[in-house]
Amino acid sequence: MIQRLFLRSVARPLHPLLSLACAVVALTFGLLLRDVTTLLSFVAGLALLFVIVGYGALLARAALVVVPLAALIGALAALFGGSVSGGLMTFGRIGLLGLTTALAWTIDPTQLARALRQAGAPSFVAIGLLITVRSIPTLIGEVMRIRDAMQVRGLSLRRTPLRILYRALVVPLLIRVLTLAESLALALETRAFTGDPRATVYRPVALHRRDYGVAVLLMILVVGVASVQWLFI
Repeated sequence: MIQRLFLRSVARPLHPLLSLACAVVALTFGLLLRDVTTLLSFVAGLALLFVIVGYGALLARAALVVVPLAALIGALAALFGGSVSGGLMTFGRIGLLGLTTALAWTIDPTQLARALRQAGAPSFVAIGLLITVRSIPTLIGEVMRIRDAMQVRGLSLRRTPLRILYRALVVPLLIRVLTLAESLALALETRAFTGDPRATVYRPVALHRRDYGVAVLLMILVVGVASVQWLFI
């Protein structure tokens, strides 16, 4: 549900592999920064990059959750750590984590699977990743249904003994997982899925000038902040 909300916030998503690479690079580089000023500058530059590429609505939705959470944890870190700079570092790192997570959630799993196939990844890897991501909401829904059925029968997840909880929760969930796996296997067989590396991709995912522009802007931001960090501080 959260991923769908973030996907609806983006009118023109970036290339899925580029979005994933940008999220990993930005998070890794941000965690390596050891100065408060450069970290906050990098987070601010990343937010500006969101606005430039048309991710303003996504930035606003993420800020509603990330900013209060980062401010709360940063204040606690400053209070108990005895250092304002430590609290600001915590605030900046949580903000960076929120931005990169929001960027990763804009990736459509179907588009990512297609891009992986185009990049030469084995079809079993691409399909397996797609099935895994798509199955998570389904499994969460099944757990909620089983929990509701237990409550109707007067059972509680906290108060039910483990020997009864195992039969009431684990066994039905396991049966449901096996049923879903059998349905997926049948669906792949009926579509003649063999994992042939020569198979083509329906509706290929292409890189556009906007994607190259985002990559260049991110590299300029990383190089600029790194220069300030290691040359002047």
